[in-house]
Amino acid sequence: MQTKILLKVNGREVPAMPGARLLDILKNAGYFIPTLCDHPGLLPLGGCRLCMVEVWEKRRNFLVASCLYPVEKPIEVLTESPRVQAARRYLLTLLLARHPQVKAVTDLATRYGVRANARLETEPEECVLCLRCVRACAIVGTNAIGTAWRGREKKVGPPFDEPPEACVGCGACAAVCPTGAIKVEETAEWRRIWGRDFALVRCERCGEAFATEEQLRWAARELPGSILEEKLCPRCRRGTEAALIGRAFGPGGPC
Repeated sequence: MQTKILLKVNGREVPAMPGARLLDILKNAGYFIPTLCDHPGLLPLGGCRLCMVEVWEKRRNFLVASCLYPVEKPIEVLTESPRVQAARRYLLTLLLARHPQVKAVTDLATRYGVRANARLETEPEECVLCLRCVRACAIVGTNAIGTAWRGREKKVGPPFDEPPEACVGCGACAAVCPTGAIKVEETAEWRRIWGRDFALVRCERCGEAFATEEQLRWAARELPGSILEEKLCPRCRRGTEAALIGRAFGPGGPC
C-alpha cells in the first residue's frame, strides 16, 4: 500500500498519493485553480496554461502546469503567489483580446482584474483552442475533427471545412466545449452539427429521441453484444437494468 506524502500548500499541509496530478490534489483540497483545457473525462493537455502554480523544491522555485505535474515527493506549492497571478493576468490579457465575448474568459479576467488592452486587436472568436472537442472525438474513435493552419490562423473543424463523413452526431465535442463554440441544432427529428444533419432515433418504450442512427451503428460495431440491442433511451435502459437486478436479488434470488 502506498504511503501518502504531505504537501505544503499556501502554508497548509495537504496529504496526497504519490503520482497524483497536482491539479486534482489542489482542487480536492478546495483551492481554486483556473482551467480551460482540462476536463475530467479527457487526457490532460496543458494547453491553456492557466492552471500554473508555483512549486518550491528545496531552494528552487518554478512555475508548473499543475494538470501535467505528477507529485512524487513533498513539495511546497503556492497557488496565488505574485508570480502566479502575473502569469495568469498575462495569459488572460491575450485571451480577452481574442475572445472578448466568451463568458469563461471574461469571468476569469474579472476575477484577476484584467481589462481589455487597447493596443491588442480584438478578434471576437468563441473557440479558445482548448482542444477538448478534438480529444473527445478521438476517444469516441471517429477522429472526425482536428486542427488546421497555425498561429493566429489555427482553428478546429472537420477536414476541408466540409461535413465530416466520420462524424456520428454524438455531440460529445459540444458537450465538453467550455465556451459554447460548437453549435448543435436539434429538433424532434433531426440533429445538426458540423454542417451535417442526423436523423434521431426514438426510444422503443417511451418515444423520446435519444441518439442518431449513426451512433447506434457505431455502438453495434464497437460494442458488440451491448445493451443497445434494444433501442432504449438511457432512462428506460436504467429502468430495465434495475428491474433485472431486483428480480435477481429479490425474494428467492441469490443471497
